[in-house]
Amino acid sequence: MSTDNLDLIFLGSSGAILVPSFHCSCRTCEKARKDPKLQRTRASALIRGKENILIDASPDMEFQLEREGIRYIDRIFITHWHYDHCWGLAPFPELGSHGIWEKKIFDLYLPEQDLKYFDNLGFSWAKFRYDIHPVKPGDIIKLPDSTFEVVKTTHSPDSVGYIITTPNKMFAYLVDGVVPPEETINRLKELELDFIVLESTLDDLILPEGVRWYSFSLSEAVAFWKTLNVPKCILTHASFHSWNIDKLIAGITPAEREAFVMKNPGLSFAYDGLKLGL
Repeated sequence: MSTDNLDLIFLGSSGAILVPSFHCSCRTCEKARKDPKLQRTRASALIRGKENILIDASPDMEFQLEREGIRYIDRIFITHWHYDHCWGLAPFPELGSHGIWEKKIFDLYLPEQDLKYFDNLGFSWAKFRYDIHPVKPGDIIKLPDSTFEVVKTTHSPDSVGYIITTPNKMFAYLVDGVVPPEETINRLKELELDFIVLESTLDDLILPEGVRWYSFSLSEAVAFWKTLNVPKCILTHASFHSWNIDKLIAGITPAEREAFVMKNPGLSFAYDGLKLGL
């Protein structure tokens, strides 16, 4: 149901790998199996107000929306075409046979480079259900109770983030990616953001010489946040694992994570179901 009050809801907060993950018996996954508060689905978010606006459509989207009691989606913004951010688009065409969704056309905003995927990745059958709006860095989309500004991120050739302005808050949602291009950094610095949402896919990252990874580790994300003079940072897209050369291993413990947050005032971790007033 729509409301005049705005909320940001973190529908999911993990990276591409769920926590716990069926194939993993590390310390992180075993703890999450015993404690539902440590369990995480793939990263997506929703702004609930006069409209329900979905930011990324994860493969876990239907479960996430059901869990939060969301019965209607008006618009969908995609950050990039990786399966953990867009595969939730597939069920929407099937919803046309279900009462309130009948003849519903969804406004879909996605990077202009991604239009081709509706044809060559088997999504052509879904086109009839979407009013597709290609976006590029610099675009500004004005909506009934928010404005989305598109900025480039450093993750994949198509990846973008969004600076979102509501009547009471301004924040940036930059998931996935490492340090963004200079023009994005300059834009973030010239605005008075209330908070920024970044990813911390890995707790720690050790790579072979010459190999580059296009997702933040925990320390990298925090280091970048501290260059921006933004008072608060929320970390999402977190696997709670580390990567050592060629192997996914357990990340830091919940107690170690809590101590890390205490050492960095203004820092917090998103969790599935986290709600923030906008």
